[in-house]
Amino acid sequence: MSSSTEGRRRESANARRTPTSSTGTPPPVDDAPLAAFFAQFESFSFNANQSSNKNFDRLVRVMKCSPQDPDRRVVREGFKDALVQEFNARFGIDGNDISNWQNLCRVLRIDPVPDSIEDCRQRVWDTHVNLVDLVDSARTGKPVKLFASLGELTAYTLRGKPKKFFPKENAYQGGLLKELLREIINPYFGKRRNGSAKRKERKRKQKAARAAAGSD
Repeated sequence: MSSSTEGRRRESANARRTPTSSTGTPPPVDDAPLAAFFAQFESFSFNANQSSNKNFDRLVRVMKCSPQDPDRRVVREGFKDALVQEFNARFGIDGNDISNWQNLCRVLRIDPVPDSIEDCRQRVWDTHVNLVDLVDSARTGKPVKLFASLGELTAYTLRGKPKKFFPKENAYQGGLLKELLREIINPYFGKRRNGSAKRKERKRKQKAARAAAGSD
């Protein structure tokens, strides 16, 4: 990567730290974080109708970076930042704002849209969707693909080339995004809110069973 390109990358990274407008209005495509990220690279043409991952895959080929190239890792981190910020710009940050949840319900074709934030959360949690696809659908206007189960979603996410992983941990994540993120590699089943409690209960019963067996 040339020094001028590296400079543009740093400038864009700083620009991406600017808070999202409080109006909640999605930005035009050219001003959105992903478009701004790809615009840093003069030899690359961003295709707004193509998936974010495919755009990134094309960028890596244009840059001719090997998987071990430090520049590739830097660019990958910039892409992940932009992907998270694109979600924030298009769907909001506040996980306690019912309008954000109702917007998600509409995008996920949940009908009727619930009137309470608790019902919105539950309906969204029960819907299986790839978050990269969700972000892309807001840009392209195409309906997002929904899956019948978490298993089908996991298989789809791992099958793609490149794989459609959404960053699980990122400094730009808002409360809304944190509630939506799913474990793709090692998913657990059951409702997200009580999955941890179920695991603890299983461990408690297993411990009690071992203790009972030891006392015989």
